[in-house]
Amino acid sequence: MHDQANDPTATPSSLPAATLQAPDFKKVRRYLRTVHQREALDQFAKTGWTPAELAEYARSMYLVPGQTKPTAASYQFVTEKGADHEWAREALATMRAPGFTMPPFDRPVPKQFAWDDPDNPEHTPELRAEIEEMARLWRNREASRRAQPWPTGDLAIPRWLWKRLFRLRNRYHSLEDTLQVQGLRGYA
Repeated sequence: MHDQANDPTATPSSLPAATLQAPDFKKVRRYLRTVHQREALDQFAKTGWTPAELAEYARSMYLVPGQTKPTAASYQFVTEKGADHEWAREALATMRAPGFTMPPFDRPVPKQFAWDDPDNPEHTPELRAEIEEMARLWRNREASRRAQPWPTGDLAIPRWLWKRLFRLRNRYHSLEDTLQVQGLRGYA
C-alpha cells in the first residue's frame, strides 16, 4: 500500500483530509481521559464552538514542543478549563471578531532566535558589517600574538567568535569604543 502521508512527492490535495483540518468532536472525544473532560467537551459543542475553533484554542493554549498542531494533551488542557473559562470566552470572541481569518490547522511554529545568534534576522546589515570588521581585527591580533602571518581573504566567522564579538559590541555600544577597549585598533 502506498504511504501518502510520508511521500515527499504527494501534493497537499492528495494527502488524507485528517492532516489538513481539525478533528471533529467525535475524534477529540477519544483524546480525553476522564468523564469530566468529556462533559466539558459537550459543553463546548453546546455553546456553539466549531471543531476548528476548539483546535485553534487548544493549539494556542498548549502546543507540545516539536508539534505543529494540537495534540491530545492540548485538548485535555483546554477541556479541564471548560468552555466558560475566561480564556475560552476571550479566545472565542477573538476568533469571531470581524476580519479574523482562521489560520491553517497544521502550521509550523516560527523559529525563535537568541539575541546573539548570528542568524537572527533582526540584526541590521550595519551591525553584521561591524562584527565582520571586529572578527578580521581579532584574527589579526591572534595571528600577531602567535607570530603568524595575518589571515587573508574572507574567512567564515565561527559561531562562538560571532557570539563573543556581538556581546562585546553590545557591551561597549559602538564599534569605536569596542575597538578601543579590546585593543584591536592597531591590527587594521
